[in-house]
Amino acid sequence: MSKLKEYRISELGEIGRGRSRHRPRNDKVLYGGEYPFIQTGDVKRANFFITEHTATYNEVGLAQSKMWEEDTLCITIAANIADTAILKYPACFPDSIIGFQSYKDKSDVRFIKYYFDIYKKHMESISMGATQNNLSVAKLESLTFKVPSIKVQKQIANVLSTYDKLIENNNRRIEVLEQTAEEIYKEWFVRMRFPGYENTKFDKGIPEGWELKKVDDIISFDIGGGWGKDSPEEDFTERAHVIRGTDIPSMKYGEINHDLLRFHKESQLRNRRLQTSDIIFEASGGSKDQRLGRTYYITDETLSMYDHDVICASFCKVIRIDEKYLSWYFNNYLNYAYTTETLSIFEVQSTGISNFGFTKFKKHHQVLLPPADLMKRFFELTYNMYIDAQRLGRKNQNLKKQRDLLLPRLMNGTIEVK
Repeated sequence: MSKLKEYRISELGEIGRGRSRHRPRNDKVLYGGEYPFIQTGDVKRANFFITEHTATYNEVGLAQSKMWEEDTLCITIAANIADTAILKYPACFPDSIIGFQSYKDKSDVRFIKYYFDIYKKHMESISMGATQNNLSVAKLESLTFKVPSIKVQKQIANVLSTYDKLIENNNRRIEVLEQTAEEIYKEWFVRMRFPGYENTKFDKGIPEGWELKKVDDIISFDIGGGWGKDSPEEDFTERAHVIRGTDIPSMKYGEINHDLLRFHKESQLRNRRLQTSDIIFEASGGSKDQRLGRTYYITDETLSMYDHDVICASFCKVIRIDEKYLSWYFNNYLNYAYTTETLSIFEVQSTGISNFGFTKFKKHHQVLLPPADLMKRFFELTYNMYIDAQRLGRKNQNLKKQRDLLLPRLMNGTIEVK
């Protein structure tokens, strides 16, 4: 590997904080236009490149902000410290994000992104404050970056980005599968253009043969999380994998933490082991700007990936639907109902934490259920899409592991590129 040289980050490229002068920052007058507005959550969700955003500025928003160019490295400095991703299109972002634009003869922006990935923990440590953690331009300027020649930087970035391109491609395939299944769901159960709808009678908007059921009438079993605390191994004879509410988004893509094991007594595990067709429902623990209601559907393939029993822990409910109502349909219902905010009336705010009023939901909320044969047809049509998305997610998990094994070795010169 070529000799490493020390640089300040400002010697490798232009660096500066995002801009959002207007107060309050969430003023509606700023939003709803054509200019992408990147937030810290968008950076965190991105794998390598930022390819989507959740908000846009209008002309008023742009006037009090700044448009950053494509290939800008976004570095979060508040909330989530030192998460990084590269813009794939021009965008604005607030002062909770630092932008870095490479000098083309000094640094490769992909290499700098990987550099931050390796030293993320160090970035977090220098950001610790008495009341709030914060990374700043000044703190970044206090660091020295040991980097090879621009030629070697590009070679290393080319090797590592091969993995990230595959991951991005798989993510796009996952998105297509999910959108296809969701579109079928909407067509059949929202627009009511299900197979045979032309010959179906409707009474006050409800198709003949469909039923309005209280949620409590279709759930055969539900348990909450939060039980089963860590204890000495000698006191507990059984072990189980624990799934937390925060695991649900990553589980959706197969990124399951196999190392999260806990000891439990047999009495604690009784009737609490997850079964095929169970639904894990995130019912507590979201902050005010997060959405509850994320769900995960347990399949045979899910359980086969574990070497111990699987249980549900904090902030979750496990829902077991009566067999004749098919869990898969209800899982889709929950996902879509939260997307359309149908279930938002059951949220309860307490000290900044969102909780879901599950007891009230069961007793008072009604679900419009189609006949079993129609639910079965939908299940058969979309189940393989769900499984394929999970498999692609697990491929991504393996690609990330391989990339992360190579990353430090390439960066420190243990492995040379040619």
